Amino acid sequence: MNGPGAPLTGVAAPASRAEDGMRRSDGRTHPDSRAAATVGDRVITVAEVDRRLRLMRSGPLAARLPRPETAEGRNLRRWLVQVMVAESLAEQEAARLGLPAGHSAPPRPQVALTPAVALRTGGVAAAVLVTSPAARAVCRALAAGREPSEDEVRDYYRRNLDRFATPETRWVRPFGRVRRGQIAGPIEDAVFAAREGETVGPVEGPGGPWTLVVERIETARREPYAAVRERIRAELAKESGERAFARWLDARHADAVVLTPGHEHPADPAQPDADHRH
Repeated sequence: MNGPGAPLTGVAAPASRAEDGMRRSDGRTHPDSRAAATVGDRVITVAEVDRRLRLMRSGPLAARLPRPETAEGRNLRRWLVQVMVAESLAEQEAARLGLPAGHSAPPRPQVALTPAVALRTGGVAAAVLVTSPAARAVCRALAAGREPSEDEVRDYYRRNLDRFATPETRWVRPFGRVRRGQIAGPIEDAVFAAREGETVGPVEGPGGPWTLVVERIETARREPYAAVRERIRAELAKESGERAFARWLDARHADAVVLTPGHEHPADPAQPDADHRH
């Protein structure tokens, strides 16, 4: 469901399942009550999707969104349906497990939807983990007992030493804070050959000769393993839980979700606006 080019499901909901209880007195189905998707016993209606889309298009990022009449605009709507489906699945699972998924859930710091998280879990799962308390509650439940071993934590540290290293930093008048690679040529050579408090120059460089003062030097350093061990352990446990949530979401979606035509996953090759084809 979440990987590139992997559609959620692209089959139509039978009228008997999607439209029960949504007919007008004259026997016809009201346009706004048509099903966009069914999630177990829950029907997500076209009207609900329209409301969410209106909220998006009236929000602070409205100017960046594609126009509704374009293929990209129609695929934005399809993607929104996938997010609403995932939210519903998470809410149902949280209720089934008796998890605190609302205001009683542990607070979550403000986080951004980053490319790293989206690549690790898939865009829909990543978005829902940011916005849905129920999804985070399910993720915590799935992560229970998945603590990384000491060997895994130590191996991560060894393979990512640059994450825990700070290169030599010099405060140079008139440049301010400088590290190697931020300036070049004779100026860099002169700055990094000088002692703290030393004046160097004139040195030829862009804009004419420069006279520079190395006001302070902070030597390169690396945080020891003991200082970052718990931070790494928490990061690895969080990532493991997120991957477990993405796998659970894929499996639960396959079992419980039916999407109606026009609300398929944007990457479903069967839909007319698919932009990911092989």
